[in-house]
Amino acid sequence: MFQHNIKQANQLMRSAIPLMVKLDIPPTPYNYGIWYEYASNKNPKFNQVVDRALRRFGSLPAFVSQELFNEFLLPEEFQHAHRQGSVLKSLTTNLETDTSSISSELERFNGTLRTAKAALKNTSEPAQVEQVALLLERGAFKANQAIEKFSSALLSAQEELASLRSELLDVKKNTELDAMTLLANEKGFERSLFSLVPYAEDDLTLLLIDIDNLAEINHEYGNKAGTSLIRYVAKLLVELLPENGFIARLKGGRFAMLLSETELSVASQLAESIRNEVSIQKIRYKNTKVLLRQVTVSIGVATLFGDESPSELVERSQHYLLYAKRSGKNRIAHHE
Repeated sequence: MFQHNIKQANQLMRSAIPLMVKLDIPPTPYNYGIWYEYASNKNPKFNQVVDRALRRFGSLPAFVSQELFNEFLLPEEFQHAHRQGSVLKSLTTNLETDTSSISSELERFNGTLRTAKAALKNTSEPAQVEQVALLLERGAFKANQAIEKFSSALLSAQEELASLRSELLDVKKNTELDAMTLLANEKGFERSLFSLVPYAEDDLTLLLIDIDNLAEINHEYGNKAGTSLIRYVAKLLVELLPENGFIARLKGGRFAMLLSETELSVASQLAESIRNEVSIQKIRYKNTKVLLRQVTVSIGVATLFGDESPSELVERSQHYLLYAKRSGKNRIAHHE
């Protein structure tokens, strides 16, 4: 990557930046690297992967950009730098020692084989042949011991690497977890949305659910009461979530509910049920035992249309949510 002189680099950046602007690609370090490489056209496989991602998503979401950068552009040694460094360093050192040990033992055995071959060429005496056979037997035994020891070390390393990989997957999951509600966060929602869209056939529906007047509730009862309310609503939404649903908290009192294989009419009925269920709750703030004023939500509902991109689906749902808010709140809005 970036193996060009200054003049070439400037030319490539002049080609890359208009592409980024045209496709509305955010100017992040990952994206600069990706589009610089794309403009150079020196890695056809990389360009094919980028083109396929663009066809699939309409753009490059942040997590896709990062994964493309790590897979294709980041040198191998840097890919592993952020991973459990001390464990991998110890593992590498041990394997290096074991590899050196078995190499030395096998080289000694090769020397024994050469010596035996030369000896057998120059003698046919039974006693000497027996001596050569004994030498070979001892050499083979030591070599076999070294191989068994190395195999055991490799197996142990494999198990440790599998455990390390599992830990890394857990860490990855935690980066997509909302600490307040333990639902998926905005990054987790984005990953789920972009993974579902390519396989949907006008039956993927998004509900954007927003707690009405949350700022006023925070002002009237305190921020802790607002936080408790968000957790309460999150728990209620999980209870109302269908089996084919996915839910995330985006920010503040806003939640996203994705419904697979769900047409607009069915999703709208669910949205109305959610709206009604929230509105009838009698919510008491546990710290002060004060009964909060009626809590309501507004919901924007949108179902994927044809070749619509994930971002377009989100934009339409946001549009309907805003319409519901402006129409008086405590209501749902969707395409008629």
